[in-house]
Amino acid sequence: MGLAERSEMAAFKKDTFDAKVAELKEAAAGADIQVTLDEASFSTVAAIQMLSNGVFDRLIDDMKSVCGDAIGKQAVREGIQTLHIVHKDAPGFTLELTDGTLTLRAKVDGSLGEDLPGYGQYRAFLLKKL
Repeated sequence: MGLAERSEMAAFKKDTFDAKVAELKEAAAGADIQVTLDEASFSTVAAIQMLSNGVFDRLIDDMKSVCGDAIGKQAVREGIQTLHIVHKDAPGFTLELTDGTLTLRAKVDGSLGEDLPGYGQYRAFLLKKL
């Protein structure tokens, strides 16, 4: 991670990160989800700039849908304690849920739907795994 990436990450964490985490927690019916970033993996400024819209906004929207009823709210509160986000340079993305940690490994500066989950893809994954 070079100087430009470190500066962009610091700006994201200062200006946007806390608000997006708060939105995620609200969408998750108040679940106390902790969010971690594998900061060293973010090798481009573009990847950091896509975190807000490319990752958080889509997850928040899908989380609202999953938590639309009492069963979904309970499943999220019991099933997800941490969201871990890892940028990778290779195309594509993977989602996994293990021991309460939802991990996204994605080419964050890539194409939505191919390199990053699009709207509905987090929802479909969570409905299968929770």
